[in-house]
Amino acid sequence: METIQENSTRARILQAARRMFAKHGLKSATVRDICELARANVAAVSYYFGSKEELYAAVLRDHIESMERRHPRDKGVTPGSSAEERLRAFVQSVLYRIVGDGDPVAKQLGRLLAQEVIEPSPHFAKIFEKDRNPGQRLLLDIVRQFLPGADDLTASRCVSSIIGQCVLLDFARDALTRMAPDLELKADNIEEFSDFIVKFSLGGLDRMSMRLSG
Repeated sequence: METIQENSTRARILQAARRMFAKHGLKSATVRDICELARANVAAVSYYFGSKEELYAAVLRDHIESMERRHPRDKGVTPGSSAEERLRAFVQSVLYRIVGDGDPVAKQLGRLLAQEVIEPSPHFAKIFEKDRNPGQRLLLDIVRQFLPGADDLTASRCVSSIIGQCVLLDFARDALTRMAPDLELKADNIEEFSDFIVKFSLGGLDRMSMRLSG
């Protein structure tokens, strides 16, 4: 069993790494700088996490778990709620996780996660090992409420389209805001963006439903 001191050292390293990876990314952040900020021996990263890459995955997993507690995908809804209510809760949860409640460190970690979704690194599986499948299953279940007769490929494409709208707002933020400043996703306009994504998605799902039933 780890002692209180061991727990404290590990926690300090995790918090320091959170700040350093948010600021510099995986490639430019160094173990030495992380340990200096954490007031820990450089060997502690290897002892507690195995490597810088494993520490990076641990930071992003910790961020996912923190956002899940703060912004659960089913907040305010139940499996018995309408499909539209469940979809809106899911989309809002994703957007809040991306923005990070306005905290610049959390926001940058959200961008790193969005980058992993769009262009997975070798660490993708470790980062999302506890999160990706439950989220995917939940959104698939919501989509199937709209499209009960859809095949797996069609349902999966709908899921990808909905997630893509959310992730693009952050990953292409600079390009979008240059085209139109009102397209910047911020903590105070998440509900506005989530309403639009839901309405746009409902239009596509309704059209898809008509095709399936025709």
